[in-house]
Order: sequence, then structure tokens, then C-alpha cells
Amino acid sequence: MSQTPFYRAVDAASLGRAISSARREAGITQQELADRLGTARRTIVRLEHGEAVSVVLAMEAIRVLGRDVALVPRFSKLQVKP
Repeated sequence: MSQTPFYRAVDAASLGRAISSARREAGITQQELADRLGTARRTIVRLEHGEAVSVVLAMEAIRVLGRDVALVPRFSKLQVKP
């Protein structure tokens, strides 16, 4: 499956949706992601629903999914090249 070039997240809910989409694109279950992160599946559910989890865990999930985080000025035009 081809990877989506990038996701835009502006709040916890959209970050959770982006992580969920990236996880599905990677073909792994919530339980598999939880196992890789050493946490419970319920924590992944909370993360994907935009509920409170640690920033450390969210960043580690993004890394495990083969993604990076970039901070760009709001309303900037962004061109992503693989």
C-alpha cells in the first residue's frame, strides 16, 4: 500500500486520527502498536481518539509508524517530496 505523503493535525483529535490512519496504512493493529510501545491497547485507543496520553508516547507511536513531525508556520504552503 502506498503511503500518504503527510497528515495535518491541528488538535489532539486530528493528531489521533492521523496516527490511526498511519497505523492502518502500516497494516498493524492497535494491539500490535501497543505491544511495540510497551503499553496497553486501551492507551492506543485513547491516543487515536484524541484523549490525554503522554506526548512521549504519541511521539514514539509516530516514530514506530515510520513518520516524523514537522512544525510549520500556520497557513504556510507546504510541498512534501518523498
